[in-house]
Amino acid sequence: MAYNEAAKVAFAWLGLVFWSFQLAPQGINFRRKSTEGVSIVMLYLWYFGSMFYGIYAVAADLYFGLIVQPQLFAAFTLINIIQVYWYGYRWSLVRITVFGTLLCAFYTGLHIGLWKAEVKAIDTGHEKLVTFLGVLPAILIALGFFPEFYVCIKEKSVEMSNFFIMLDIMGGVFSTISLAFDHTFDYVASITYLIVVLLDIVLVLMKLYFYFHGTQGIMRRIPASTLPVEAGQMALPDELKGSSNAIHKAITYQSRDSHSSSDAESRYTV
Repeated sequence: MAYNEAAKVAFAWLGLVFWSFQLAPQGINFRRKSTEGVSIVMLYLWYFGSMFYGIYAVAADLYFGLIVQPQLFAAFTLINIIQVYWYGYRWSLVRITVFGTLLCAFYTGLHIGLWKAEVKAIDTGHEKLVTFLGVLPAILIALGFFPEFYVCIKEKSVEMSNFFIMLDIMGGVFSTISLAFDHTFDYVASITYLIVVLLDIVLVLMKLYFYFHGTQGIMRRIPASTLPVEAGQMALPDELKGSSNAIHKAITYQSRDSHSSSDAESRYTV
């Protein structure tokens, strides 16, 4: 494809907007006060995968928009990690603040250190190291999908926002198109984008499968009357009976509202 500066810039910024802000729709966690169905392992792999890609983007002299993109993505991933500890593990506000600060410091220090190492590798002609740092984020981000696949299969439902998946796919496609309009197509950089698009399509297919089998989002659709009032009472829909965590989750959802106020107060103490 012929070089086109305007097209390269336009698609790079579209890729930045879609691929960086894709995790924003996961803010639904604030509304439902739960991160049920979101893998913490996936988020950590994405967090550090975006760091390595950011280093490669600088070393490969990609367009500015594609350099900023992984940094914003890491920031939103960190917010989602914090949500898991806040809603899932019930950490206190102080503990989460300290942990988030330390994680940011670790990310920044490792990012700067590896960036300097990569610049030195380029100056000395060690191109294999540069290529490795370009492929590594694709591997980490791809591996991050598999814990989520496991959670989805276990729960028979894909809890990721439809809007998130759509933004993820579009961001990967637009970023790849931006690379195609550059002087030379960066195949290493494109691996990260294309593998994400492929695995997102797998999530879409899983979501459709669970939808047609009646289990997609079933825990959010359970009527209050079907949940137990006393120990030993349980009347779950038939489609939930095959879920390994159905009873535990139903009890959890029933008791969450009644304990929400006391839980919120307890988080402000370590």
